[in-house]
Amino acid sequence: MANSMQTILYIMRHIDIGGYIDIPYKKIGITGAGNATLSTRLQQISNTKSPIKAQCIAAWKVNDAKKLENALHTVLSNERVEGEWFYDKDDDLVDRMAPLLELLNAEKIEIEDNADSYTRNIIQKENSSKHQFGKMVLGEISEKLIAPLRTSIRVAGPTFFSDRTSLTYYVNIRKSGNHNLNFGRSKGRYEEIEIFLQEQGFDVEQHERGYAMLHGLTSNTIAELINSTETNFDNNQISQNII
Repeated sequence: MANSMQTILYIMRHIDIGGYIDIPYKKIGITGAGNATLSTRLQQISNTKSPIKAQCIAAWKVNDAKKLENALHTVLSNERVEGEWFYDKDDDLVDRMAPLLELLNAEKIEIEDNADSYTRNIIQKENSSKHQFGKMVLGEISEKLIAPLRTSIRVAGPTFFSDRTSLTYYVNIRKSGNHNLNFGRSKGRYEEIEIFLQEQGFDVEQHERGYAMLHGLTSNTIAELINSTETNFDNNQISQNII
């Protein structure tokens, strides 16, 4: 007898056949019972939602996917659009869910690149657009910095490197313009950084790898915060341990 227990929790998104991928909806669903796979489920959704395609962007193997799905649907009820589809304004649902799944010891599933040529072309355009947006944010922040910093562009967004404080400022860009800021190269000195940021009125979170994180900041606020940190944070308080 085939196993009736659902073992895979997945997140999918829409891809419009008209070439529009920036649809702010995500589907939180389950599969894995019997002979079902992510590929077969993806095909079912793409067929029933025509002219809409679906792309799986994250998946985890869990003991009781149905129970977890019900819990997540309840937590995200205010963002529900219809059925298992949820409004994801900042395109960060996977980022928000990942720590919870890790806490539950869920096994992350690597998504196979089985997209058709049309989908690959759309995703390539999307990546190019995101890169351009990252360059724009880098420019907005850079022009407001008192002292210029070395920079680079990552997939998640721009990065600023400081030789004075030995900090690295990672900007995780968001479409809404309210970005996240991570303080790299600060492992082992979280408490000092937390106090420094709290004194300026920020709510600080600590990543499991030890560095400080801030959420929902505009480009102007990030620039002001970098200026303040570079001017006022004591270089001797920074650990040289790189995360």
